Amino acid sequence: MAAKISVLIIGQNAALTLDRCLSSVKAFDEVVYVDGGSTDDSIAIAKKYPNVVVHENKWPGFIPQRNFSLEKATHDWCFMIDADEAVCEDTVQEIYRVVNAGPDKPMYKIVRTEFYLGEKLESGFGKSDYQERLFDKKRVKYFGGVHHGHLIDGTPSGDVPEKVGAFDKKFRILHDETYGLKDWTIKLPRFAMIVAEEKINAGKKVTAFGVFFSFFWAFFQTMRKSLALGKVGFVIAVQTALYKCLVKLITYERNTIGFDNKTEEKKYLG
Repeated sequence: MAAKISVLIIGQNAALTLDRCLSSVKAFDEVVYVDGGSTDDSIAIAKKYPNVVVHENKWPGFIPQRNFSLEKATHDWCFMIDADEAVCEDTVQEIYRVVNAGPDKPMYKIVRTEFYLGEKLESGFGKSDYQERLFDKKRVKYFGGVHHGHLIDGTPSGDVPEKVGAFDKKFRILHDETYGLKDWTIKLPRFAMIVAEEKINAGKKVTAFGVFFSFFWAFFQTMRKSLALGKVGFVIAVQTALYKCLVKLITYERNTIGFDNKTEEKKYLG
């Protein structure tokens, strides 16, 4: 494995999944772990691994934190993975093969296998699919919001598909295999607040009817895509509808009532 590759991970209170993640990237000579202010054992777990360099950076938001991790990487080629994911051994080997061969693209996509309620999701809403994960940091930066994107040579990657390669689908990154409704419920307030803030800052507005209607529209649109998943599909449809409705409700409240509760906002936004 002659190539030098930096693994980029951002996390906060990720103790339940971080050990699995870091064990899967032991073959890389540098793992940059940026902690946003954990109160659990995340930092102690990270420091157990000799190839992990820990940086503590109070949570500034998703994009600033991801670009901070990028700045701390000492190698040009970077592989991004989340703290609740693990990379398969054959995928690690393929990453090194691609970089050692002299990549003809500045970025590559790899499929992430999704799990929910004990099932692997290969169809329906939120199914396993390609994500941009391996890239040359000299040419790539993060931009966007919660659902981040990448700029390649200053242009959104979606506008230059010819610059993005793709691994064979058999090479996978694995999401948290134990992920369930309890995990989603814990994350819901924070993510809904962050996404709503993005929409408010972008000048988005919503009516009371729009809030009410959003639940039913999101439910039926998601359920239509996830019928084959049966009961799991129903749960996914309901939770997606709740999430989208809550985002719109927060947006509506802020634009029409504007109650200022900064203490609660800080608690949810980190």
